[in-house]
Amino acid sequence: MLGGRSSLWPFLALAVAVGIAALFVPRTPQPLSCHQFTDRRSWLGIPNFGDVVSNIPFLVAGFWGLGFLCRTSSRERFIDAGERWPYAFLFLGLLLTAGGSAYYPLAPDNARLVWDRLPMTLVFMPLVAAILAERVNVKLGLGVLPLLIAVGMGSLIEWHWSEQQGAGDLRF
Repeated sequence: MLGGRSSLWPFLALAVAVGIAALFVPRTPQPLSCHQFTDRRSWLGIPNFGDVVSNIPFLVAGFWGLGFLCRTSSRERFIDAGERWPYAFLFLGLLLTAGGSAYYPLAPDNARLVWDRLPMTLVFMPLVAAILAERVNVKLGLGVLPLLIAVGMGSLIEWHWSEQQGAGDLRF
């Protein structure tokens, strides 16, 4: 644990400062070049084969993690049983990332990119909540978990909406 609530304030202040600074940076559209992949080869009728199948480790890690959380022995590894929730979302997010990140390169465009990025928010945001729960306060980490997931998904929805309006903006 960090040395009390006062040590959390510098991190919170930094996050707020970065958020405010982002408002003064010009909007950042999604470059169309992001849809160009390293492996453009088709194999077994699958376009961008390497980029599609490279998601198998996410699938394996997601199943492994959820299996770990379901085993009785994993309960002994957490001080508070509630600490498992962020990890449950994280591993579910890895399963969904495997699907979304395999779906996107089959026919890459911004509409499919949403399904690539959306599950990633279910990995990144619960990871932040897990770190807060383990290092700051379990109640805080679990309390912000739904908020962090909502903010992550909201940022993606906002980006997708801005792209549909012809003024894409990746800042949020």
